Amino acid sequence: METLWQMEANIDDMNPQNMEYVFRCLLDAGVNDVWGVPIVMKKGRMATMLCVLCREELIEKAAQIIFKETTSVGVRYFPLSRIACERAIKTVTIDGEVLHCKLCWHAGVLTNISAEYDDCRAAAVKTGVPLKEWQRRVREEAYKQYGQDS
Repeated sequence: METLWQMEANIDDMNPQNMEYVFRCLLDAGVNDVWGVPIVMKKGRMATMLCVLCREELIEKAAQIIFKETTSVGVRYFPLSRIACERAIKTVTIDGEVLHCKLCWHAGVLTNISAEYDDCRAAAVKTGVPLKEWQRRVREEAYKQYGQDS
């Protein structure tokens, strides 16, 4: 278990297209995760709650980015506890295509295999085989290679 910090800022007067840039700046700064939640503020104004998950030492840096790149004038933050799976990025080769996948374990048990979207998308475009088929094949091959003894 680890302690992380969640930061929140309600933003109701900024072009929503700019959020992608804000997300990228925060992720590039090293935060664990960034997301937006649609909310309704006073007087019925539609807004976004910008949420950031980070280590304590990144709170000030993340706040600086939020103030610099958004119209927010305040940020809330609070500690939270998290249990995270162990993770590893592995590769599999299928029909000559090298594809990445993320494997996750909890208490030594494989709990999830996620095919890397960009790799599967590129393989689908190149071969004409549907994206979902590449995703299935990657998970299946990764389980064969890494699922039993990892």
